[in-house]
Amino acid sequence: MKIYCKIYIAVIALLLSGITSVAAPVMRWLGTEYNFGAIEEEGGVVACTFLAVNDGDEPLVILNARANCGCTHPSYSPRPVEPGDTFKITVGYDPKGRPGRFEKYVRMETNAEPKRSVLTISGSVVASPETAATRFPVDLGTVRLRDEIIVYGEVFKGKTAGAYIEGYNTSNDSVRPYVDGVPQHLMVKIVPETVPPGEQFVISTVANSYRTNEWGPVTGDFDFYPDMGAHAARLSTVLTIKEDFSALTPEQLRDAPVADLSVSKLDFGVINPASGKVKEATFEIANTGKNQLIVRSIKCVGSGAVTIENFKPDTKIKSGKKLKITVKMDSKELAGKPLLNAKITVITNDPEDPSQTVRVVGEVSK
Repeated sequence: MKIYCKIYIAVIALLLSGITSVAAPVMRWLGTEYNFGAIEEEGGVVACTFLAVNDGDEPLVILNARANCGCTHPSYSPRPVEPGDTFKITVGYDPKGRPGRFEKYVRMETNAEPKRSVLTISGSVVASPETAATRFPVDLGTVRLRDEIIVYGEVFKGKTAGAYIEGYNTSNDSVRPYVDGVPQHLMVKIVPETVPPGEQFVISTVANSYRTNEWGPVTGDFDFYPDMGAHAARLSTVLTIKEDFSALTPEQLRDAPVADLSVSKLDFGVINPASGKVKEATFEIANTGKNQLIVRSIKCVGSGAVTIENFKPDTKIKSGKKLKITVKMDSKELAGKPLLNAKITVITNDPEDPSQTVRVVGEVSK
């Protein structure tokens, strides 16, 4: 019986050894990553070579090689790689029109183990002056920006909104941009904090509507420094803060306040700046709805010559009552300008028409 067991074990061992010794190709890469460093956009296509060895007992066949971008081009011989031989694949990258850092991939498929491999190329493209000026038109010396104004659009009160400006380091050294004088309702972060030469960065911002008492168009400026010791540039932001009426029931909408403005335009006629006169005009806001009207904000944009007098935010108007608004125009502030063209924005809790405007116009005499 013991003899039969020994024979059985020997047969099993022989079969297992036959299974494990089945001939197959085996790919061993000598490296799967390559960094070009900083390359010039106008320098043309750059290329690198990846090498692999067939450590198996059968020919190795490349089934496919695909790049994840049209700017990256793999090339190789379609001939099978015999056991012990070396396989070579060349990967080219075209930097034209692609300033900044890049990381691209080539996915390989073979009949060997591993069947799938990923080759990675990376680097940073130093933009030509023409490309930098086109893609980043705001010139701040060592860096360029895509814009100077961040626009968030409409934001419901109590909500946040994010926006950003892209930048580019045109210098030959790393820079550390930073900001100062950021308004309370904004959060600003620069990513990355240190920007290598020829690479891009982002001025990432978040506007918090709950950190300001303002309604309607809200502006905010802050200083951007391209690097330590550099002169600051002024960047601007604007968002429009609205009230969210989406939760109101049909009954609440029926009984809602209604803001009825007495005029849509205030015309100051012919204005003589040399006179130095301050003129006044008025309009009324009537509540023709059933519930209390809250006048959130009254602002004038478009001219520093126009001011709103004696208005307090969140002024309440009972049903059937009116609020008189006084508008002053300082003629001397219009010197050298052809006309007065401003806009007063009235923000209320009227769900049907929460933002209404009154135009302020006038002709400036020479």
